[in-house]
Parts: sequence; C-alpha cells; structure tokens
Amino acid sequence: MTVFRLSLLTWPFFGCLALIAACSAPAEQSALPPDGNIVTIVGAIHGQHRRSETYSLAVLRAAIVKFDPDIIMVELPPERFAKASANYEKFGEVRESRADDFPELVEVVFPLQKDMGYQMIPVAAWTQKIADDRRAATARLEKDPARSRDWSAHQAANRAYSQTVSGRSDDPLFIHNEVYDQAVKLRQETYEKLFGKDLGPGGWKNINAAHYTKIAAALDELKGQKKRILILYGAWHKYWFLEQLQKRDDIQLISAAALFDD
Repeated sequence: MTVFRLSLLTWPFFGCLALIAACSAPAEQSALPPDGNIVTIVGAIHGQHRRSETYSLAVLRAAIVKFDPDIIMVELPPERFAKASANYEKFGEVRESRADDFPELVEVVFPLQKDMGYQMIPVAAWTQKIADDRRAATARLEKDPARSRDWSAHQAANRAYSQTVSGRSDDPLFIHNEVYDQAVKLRQETYEKLFGKDLGPGGWKNINAAHYTKIAAALDELKGQKKRILILYGAWHKYWFLEQLQKRDDIQLISAAALFDD
C-alpha cells in the first residue's frame, strides 16, 4: 500500500484532486462473467445520518431500495451480529451496543430486511480486545513527549483533510467520489505511517486487512451466484476496500454514486 509523505498533505495538492474526480469510484466493468455478482460499496456516516438532511437515514434507505440488493454485508463482527439479529427477531429491536452506534443498521438495514428479504452477512473484524488495546495504546502515545512531532504531523494531516471535506462531509455524492477517497487516504495513511506499529491489530492497515479478509471470504462463498451485493461500511474504509475489490475478476464493481444521483 502506498504511503504518502507529509509534504503532500497541503492544500495546493488537493486542488489537483479535482483533475481525477471524473474517475470517482469504479466504473462498471465490461468483462463480467455471465454468472458474476454485482457489487457496490455504500459509505455510511454513522451518527451523522441522524443530523443530516442531505444524507439522512431516509436518503440512505432510498439508495438501498434503489440498488435492490440480494445481500448486504454489514459492519458488525459475527458474534455481535448474531446477538443483534436474535434480539431483533425476538423484540423487534436490535439491542446490541456496537450496533447501536450504527443507526444505518438499527434504523434502516434491520427494519428494511423484512420488506426486501435480503440476506445480511457480518464482515467486521473488530473485537473488544482489539478496541481496548487500541484505546490504551492511543492514550500512551498522546502522553509521550517523544512523540510530539508525530502528533503534530497527524494534526497537519487532519487539517488538510478537513479543508477538503469542509461543508461536504455529509454529501453522499461527494462521499462516493474519488476526491473524498483520496482525502481520506492521505489522512489515514499518514496516521498509519506514524502510529500503525504502535496500534498493532487496531492500526489502520491491519484492521482494514482483517475486515477485507471477511469481505473476500464472503464473496468467494457467493461466487457464481449472480447476486446483487451491497457492502455498507463507514465511509473512511471505502477507498481501501475499493482498491482490493478492483483486483477481482469475478464481480462487476459499480459506483454507488448513481444511487444518490436523483
């Protein structure tokens, strides 16, 4: 995976990103096997869905209905998904702490399944231990005076990202666009370069690789079934997954932007 130097994380660089906006998200692949699956990735903004009119839960719901998936891969670990599913079946409510952080699941995907009949597959690799270890490592790093230059570099990357997404962080058309993906990539891969080794399994590269392993395994199981598959994940993860999915020759990978372009 390419790691960009901090010198690239300046505002003038982002002006150049407009030149590649036309390449936003992957175009439909033409050489799809006759029994291939159609795959798209929708980037969620979690709690911000509840505060946004532009990318509200109703807007997300309409996009899912428009895609008409057979399968939705969701950002939950298998054990938490099992609990959430059992609770929803029994009580009509998810009642699972991790899922509660994702209103796109609690208020859209679980309820909508009854009407649309799609299958849900959990594809998150987070565990409580990974989360706890990552939190503890971050706390140590923040207090370590020897890492102050690293934190300054990280903050500079944050500012560059914020300049690019300012006023558009809840615009679904912008979120499903190459400019957004590149801004996230520069921010997160700077973070990985500075702190990845310290964070271990919870580092950006490691956790995305673990998440994608589950996505890839699920796609392998579904190979040749002519399914419409929607991967719903936090929007920052989207670029990482797209880069891996573009290497597959057994799927038709399409941009989710068209789902929001009314």
